[in-house]
Amino acid sequence: MFGPHGTPPLPSGLKLSEELIGRTAILALEGEFDLYTAPEVDRAVDLTLRRFPRRLVVDLSQVGFLNSAGLEVLAACHRQTDLRVVATTRSTWRPLRIAGLHEVLAIHTSRAAAIAAPEPGEPTPQTGLSAEDKAV
Repeated sequence: MFGPHGTPPLPSGLKLSEELIGRTAILALEGEFDLYTAPEVDRAVDLTLRRFPRRLVVDLSQVGFLNSAGLEVLAACHRQTDLRVVATTRSTWRPLRIAGLHEVLAIHTSRAAAIAAPEPGEPTPQTGLSAEDKAV
């Protein structure tokens, strides 16, 4: 298969895998999350959300490069569902911080933490108070 003008298509540079744990969908990415791969991730997110999970965890722990196109996919996903992001490396954490998304998205250091974190407004196991109640 060839792209426009008879050139070979660009390699994806990204591997996607999906897992469902209860009503939590996990989308794990490996490789580069950029202008060329963002549409592929966007389609995967759309297909995943059609299954109506309670929350979506996007695991970026194996992503070596993240740019603004990938950040836009994450921001759009956040507007659609309860999104949790796993960001463990400088190559993912730094772009999230520069864009200010670390203040908007729920970012975790492990997949287990992202799955276990309570939903906004949900009481925490330690105190029985929601995050909003603690702020008052």
